[in-house]
Amino acid sequence: MIKKYFFYIIILISIIFVQNVKASNEIKIIFKINNEIITNQDIINESNYLISLNNQLQELSKKEITKIAEESLIREKIKLKEIKRNFNIQNFNDNSLVERIIKDFYTKLNLNNKKDFEIYLKQYDVSIAGVIEKIKIEVMWNKMIANRFSNQININEDELKKKILDEELNIQNVVEFDLAEIVFQANNQNELNSILSEIEMNIKTIGFNSAANKFSISSSAKFGGKIGKIKESQLSKNIKNELKDLTEGQYTRPIKVGNGFLILLINKKEIIKSEIDKQKLLKEMVDFERNNQFERFSQIYYNKIKLDTEIK
Repeated sequence: MIKKYFFYIIILISIIFVQNVKASNEIKIIFKINNEIITNQDIINESNYLISLNNQLQELSKKEITKIAEESLIREKIKLKEIKRNFNIQNFNDNSLVERIIKDFYTKLNLNNKKDFEIYLKQYDVSIAGVIEKIKIEVMWNKMIANRFSNQININEDELKKKILDEELNIQNVVEFDLAEIVFQANNQNELNSILSEIEMNIKTIGFNSAANKFSISSSAKFGGKIGKIKESQLSKNIKNELKDLTEGQYTRPIKVGNGFLILLINKKEIIKSEIDKQKLLKEMVDFERNNQFERFSQIYYNKIKLDTEIK
């Protein structure tokens, strides 16, 4: 009788275990973005993807990582919907640009080549094909923004040329920064103070890079806000003034840029000696300013279409 009793207990425990496993593997719809859905598995996949690009996210709680992944997927779905209204995705053919971006990805991760990148991604259950699809979405979004706003880009090359001439005496001793950024928006002073307080608290507790993943609206957020090496000559006077008295590991106060605010962290600061071609330097400065303006237009347009998006 006792043996029979234990047999039934074991069967019952087995059934409960199987049901729990099935429940944990059940695919559930978490969000609906108009006609697009985001499932619990999508959020897990996005979390893995973001962690693969910024390992420091592993230091956050599961709840915080999930929140970051949800926001990232919502942005992607909103962008994808707008892209489909303007492009036939199947006609995408800018594969050389995709390969350059992949190279930029694995270079930032200190990997040698695409094959090493693929092996690295597998550790996080992320496929190179999935990464390529995400890159394509960003490429098409940027193309759409360029088509829509290119006639509004305003770059004063004469002013940049004058800047180069004014700094010619120091052209051989160039200050180069390795920077990371957090870009955010605030509608008034109270909101600015509130968001800034939260960002600063998170920088202290989880670090700048994880705080960038959590708060930054810039495309650099996926890499923990890393934007890489920037020569001082490429920066605006306002940004240079904010950086000049800071040392490595310190970050700026919020800097007003366009319709948002920018916080910059100095990862590294050094003086490099090099011969700089003035035309090359001008091109770098023009590209940098153009990218900044496109980034602002991108965020303005995203905010606009998000207001018209139904999120359930």
